[in-house]
Amino acid sequence: MKVSLKNHWVVKPAEPTWNGTVSLSEFDQTFTLTHVPTIYYYKFSTDFVKSTDDIIKTLKTSLSKALVYFYPLAGRLRWISGSRLELKCDASGVVLTKAESDAKLDDLDDLLISPDYNSLFPHVDYTIPIDELPLLFVQLTEFQCGAIALSFAISHAVVDGQSALYFFSQWARIARGESLIFDPFHDRKVLRAGEPATASPTFEHLQFNPAPVLIDKPVIENKKKNETRGSMLKLTKVQVEKLREKANQGRNLEDSKERSYTRYEIVTAHIWRCACKARDHKFEQPTNLSICVDIRKKMRPPLPKFYFGNAIVDVIATGVSGDIASSQLEYVARKVRVAIEMVTNDYANSTINFLKSQEDLSKYQDIHSFKRKEDPSYGNPNLGVISWISLPLLGLDFGWGKEIHMSPGIHEYDGDCVVLPGNEEDGSLTVAIVLQNAHMDAFKKFFYEDIES
Repeated sequence: MKVSLKNHWVVKPAEPTWNGTVSLSEFDQTFTLTHVPTIYYYKFSTDFVKSTDDIIKTLKTSLSKALVYFYPLAGRLRWISGSRLELKCDASGVVLTKAESDAKLDDLDDLLISPDYNSLFPHVDYTIPIDELPLLFVQLTEFQCGAIALSFAISHAVVDGQSALYFFSQWARIARGESLIFDPFHDRKVLRAGEPATASPTFEHLQFNPAPVLIDKPVIENKKKNETRGSMLKLTKVQVEKLREKANQGRNLEDSKERSYTRYEIVTAHIWRCACKARDHKFEQPTNLSICVDIRKKMRPPLPKFYFGNAIVDVIATGVSGDIASSQLEYVARKVRVAIEMVTNDYANSTINFLKSQEDLSKYQDIHSFKRKEDPSYGNPNLGVISWISLPLLGLDFGWGKEIHMSPGIHEYDGDCVVLPGNEEDGSLTVAIVLQNAHMDAFKKFFYEDIES
């Protein structure tokens, strides 16, 4: 598939906005340069008569209006001492690109994650100085059949998934001629941005320790063997319920201290087990599972509902591959739950203090850096599973109807995984996962066979 870039625009806020420098929170600092990509595909009904030029005009006008409320996205990052970042709100603007594809939407292979679709996403050039790098890129690609893809790449140093999707939904409301539900909350001092460390309980933070490496192989292997591919695997509502039954089997859920495992806990446990099996580790191989936890409701007091920034904490579940692969699903799901339940107000503040105490944050920023594939310790035998299950991903309508499909962006990092709601909104889930080529087929086999066994 060939995609030709036709034009691009720098879109700035439609009205004057607050101008100044914002201190970023410690939860912003670890994401550095990463832009998170997502894509939405649209087909138009027969009574929709607007041209692509009309759609671009709608997007530009509404985006300019949205940036008045979400003005940090129109700013630029800059480095300060200690490999830290701050955000300069200066209305420099965001980038909107128009492109055309020589393919029809139906030619795409089930809209799967594939490097073949890289050209449908905005290109982010990380070689330019960070203080010149836009925080938001948008690309509209028109297919030969008249359908379009609308893709985004938004800075993870400025917002997390919850905040990004709130912005997209409110931009869409403006495009439809509606008003915002609530203004975003921009004061990052609620997460002690720019303030010194304070006294609080101290926890162990495994997410900042070196991850396990393969015990029976050299650190640097043949590059060809480490090549990865992505797959999007669907779990029907029935399959999710079967996993729930397996995970809760033998548990006394009538006990007030017990509660059923959540969909994220059971599906993540299932993914971890299947990955350990597919990778065929030695029994004693250590393995880490990285989990992102939203802290908005865990802080005391809770963060404002529409806090606009990063409010997620990484935690690590640890295990031995042989135990993970051979134990019942309940054993693994409990490990996932224990890790999630570690995250409290005290744990979040301990994380903030830990990062504030570091003179140089660069080694912790690599956790989420786009360069991490160069790190031989990343990926096998480890895994990271992010939940988008509860995020408002679907139904993004800019005035021409809801999408027919949405997907996370393309990534190539072994062990990356996102769990998101099925596009049919029927209770199904989709697992988007990247593994080394050598392990993907076995993973798919275990992924479905273990549900029925």
